[in-house]
Parts: sequence; C-alpha cells; structure tokens
Amino acid sequence: TQHTWSPEPDENQPQRTVDDTFKAKTHPYACDYQGKYILSATPKSWTGAKAACEAAGLNLAKVRSDGEVNEMKMAAEYFLGPVDENLRVFDSSNWLWLGGTDADEEGVWRWTDGSPIEYYDQMNFRRPNPDNAQYLRGADSQNVLSFSKWGQFDDSFDSKKRKRPFACQCPGT
Repeated sequence: TQHTWSPEPDENQPQRTVDDTFKAKTHPYACDYQGKYILSATPKSWTGAKAACEAAGLNLAKVRSDGEVNEMKMAAEYFLGPVDENLRVFDSSNWLWLGGTDADEEGVWRWTDGSPIEYYDQMNFRRPNPDNAQYLRGADSQNVLSFSKWGQFDDSFDSKKRKRPFACQCPGT
C-alpha cells in the first residue's frame, strides 16, 4: 500500500481566497503533524525533486546520522512500499533523492541549503560508490545523492531520464 500526503485546509485559519496550491503556507500541513520527512512517490529528476520541495517551502531531505538512516528507511517503506528484491539493484523504485550535491565543487558535498555534509565519511555507499562514474569516459560526473530503501547511498546522475521518488525535509528538523 502506498501512502501519500495531501494537505487539508485548517478550519482554524482564516481563508483569504480559494487556493488549492497551498502557496500561502510556508510548508505543507503534513509537517505540522508527521515529523521530519515528507516523501513523494511521484518520480522526478533530482532537479525536479529539488524544485518540488522548494515550491512547498522545504528542502530536499538531509540524512545526517545512523539514526536518520533508520528513520528514512522506515519512512521510505511506509510511504513508498518495501524493497522490491525482484528489481535490479539500481532500479529507481528502490531509490529516492536526497538533498546532497557536489555540483558546485567536485568532492565537496553539501546539502541544498548550503550546509556541509558532515556525515559523508560514515555514509554506507553502495559499492563501488562513490565513484563519480569514472568508468564512463566523458560522462557528466555524478553530482547528486540518492538513498536506497535498504539504507545505502549512491552518488548519482542528475538527468531528465533518471526519475525517482524523493524526500523533503520539514523546517527546523
């Protein structure tokens, strides 16, 4: 079963005009009740996922500790379904986008809010990663961070072809 978040109007808030885009809110209502992460099953490129989070007043998610790895794994299973062992390892159904990138400076990983990824050396990368796609001559480097439903990380390509579910992070978490 897949679960999705859908903001409901707050009866206690004054209604200015009918606006089903919820742009008047600084973040989705789900952040008020659901905790740290909001996951979307709608596949998007990394850039598209970043834009979707930002349009909701959020950032692509950060995973900064072993505890947050476990929290993200539980959220992924709940919102996106369990790992599908019948799929190839890097099938997009088993991976989701996070907010890490080294696009500005190769090898210097930052979250989309500009803060450094201090947990990088402890991240459990899927072997042989992080490899920056060095096996592909002339290819664009792998500049964005993805996360598997089983808790491994990958340095991945941000391309319009590679679309995955994604996780946004609620403010202040």
